[in-house]
Amino acid sequence: MEIRDHTELAPSAAPGRRERAKADKRARILAAALALFEERGFERTSMSEVARLADVAQGTVFQYAATKAELLMMVAEALWGSHEQANTAPPRSAPAAGETAAQIAALISPFVAAMRRWPEPTTWVAREILFGADMPHRQRVLGRVEGLEEQIAARLRDDRAGAPGAAAATGARLIVTGVLAELNRSRQGRIDGEDVDVVLRRLIDLVVAGAGASR
Repeated sequence: MEIRDHTELAPSAAPGRRERAKADKRARILAAALALFEERGFERTSMSEVARLADVAQGTVFQYAATKAELLMMVAEALWGSHEQANTAPPRSAPAAGETAAQIAALISPFVAAMRRWPEPTTWVAREILFGADMPHRQRVLGRVEGLEEQIAARLRDDRAGAPGAAAATGARLIVTGVLAELNRSRQGRIDGEDVDVVLRRLIDLVVAGAGASR
């Protein structure tokens, strides 16, 4: 198997030789894990296979991620960060009527795209976010989730209906939790044949309307 170039997943290399070597190993591990998760899925990928494809010792992989679930969260955090860097948008003015739900749908669209491209690993990411062990890479992903909730809450506060701060925060949390749950239901075929986009947009519309009504 050939590892595609995933240098965008690697952190900026420090000037020292040792730091450069560590950054290079981390980048190779990330690229190998992503390639294997994409090809075989999370459950069928082993840490030894990741080490072999990355051309590092198996113990080296465990230095960067103590468990396979942590390795998955390491990949998820790197991909999330790459997406945010590529899609940094300037602050928007207050949305017109009906635009808030569309803006929130755009914020969660990367999750839907990831689910369609990597359905099984994405489901495991959702499970780890909700129920995973308290470990460093998961904590960093949770930080990204909190950042997403803050962006959604800001959209709800800026809506013409003007949701209060507490209602906006609660609404944002409901949307993010609902998205994770619906992605899991979609993979299991429990959305009654409806497209996941339709289900998620209905969820967003309901939360936007409820947050505005709480004013």
